[in-house]
Parts: sequence; C-alpha cells; structure tokens
Amino acid sequence: MLEKFIQNRIDEARSVIANESALEFQKLEGLARQIHDIFESGKKIAFVGNGGSAAEAMHMAAEFTGKCVLEHQPLPALCLNESQSALTAIANDFGVDFMFSRQVQAHLQQGDLLIALSTSGKSKNILNALNAAKEMGAQAILWMGDFDNETTGIEIWKVPSTSTPRIQEIHLVWGHIVAEAVEQLIQSTDRGI
Repeated sequence: MLEKFIQNRIDEARSVIANESALEFQKLEGLARQIHDIFESGKKIAFVGNGGSAAEAMHMAAEFTGKCVLEHQPLPALCLNESQSALTAIANDFGVDFMFSRQVQAHLQQGDLLIALSTSGKSKNILNALNAAKEMGAQAILWMGDFDNETTGIEIWKVPSTSTPRIQEIHLVWGHIVAEAVEQLIQSTDRGI
C-alpha cells in the first residue's frame, strides 16, 4: 500500500516536471532579464507567500541578497512575510487580508517587482498585495497552480498541477533557475560580455 502511494507520488512529480508548460524557456529567460534590468536600474524585487509558499518566498529573497551559486554583491530583494511583528500588528489592526498589501505600500515603488506565490491563487491577502503593487506602478507576477483565476492586469504563471506539493516544487525550480540566470547575467555584465 505505502509502496504504491510513494510510486504514484514519484510518477506524479516526474510527470509535472516533464510537462513542457511547467518549464518554459522563454518565460524563465524573460523573467531573469527583467529582474536583472530591475537591479541595474536601482529598483528592487519582493517575494510573498503563505505557509509553505512563505518559506519559498523567504528562500527566493535570500538567493539574491546572499547567493544562489555565483558570488555577487547583495541585491535588493526582500520577503514581505518575514517580520512577525509587522504581520501580527497589521493582521490585528487591519485584518489578515491586508497584512501584505500594507507592506507593499510601505516598501515597494514604481518599477519594483512583486512575485507572489500561492498554490491556489485565491488567497485574499496575496491578491490584495498584487493589486496594491499594480496600483502603485510596480510590476506584479503571481505564481500559482492550475486553478481558475479571475485576476486582471497581473502576469500569472501556472504550474500544470493542482497538487500543492507539486506546485511548490515547480515554484522552487522556477526560482532557482531564475536566480542562477540572473547571476550569469551579472557575471556577464561585470566582464563586459
């Protein structure tokens, strides 16, 4: 029974990662170049998520302020779900639905980029954050699973799966590939290539 369950999960993971729409070269290259240009222009990126996606958002921000593979100067990336004090104060005073959007308003500016991770794409606090970013002229991208989403004016990336673990695994793959590609672009720029 357990053997069959584990084999099914392995097969499911292989199927998702082998799906062409899970790892689209042009989208990943485009985002890497977009982020590199944002850094070059003196702007910043921010990540945000709930639960497991919150952990991935922290991880992604750290790849830029620290390093993914190649050493580089610290890059202006932050995670909006890291401060327990901010999150609990905003949730207490304004409601959980606004705990990220108020931080977007506080920390982001026109030309910055917000990448929000949400497996369902339906979390109200995530959607409010994306809308706040859009309203202030920041760029906004939602990484989610293969669910319906009626959000407009925001770029949406969908993992071809409705399984939370598989969605989060692909989000991590996207983040790592983009972070590594940005480091390559930085190294190329530093060398004058």
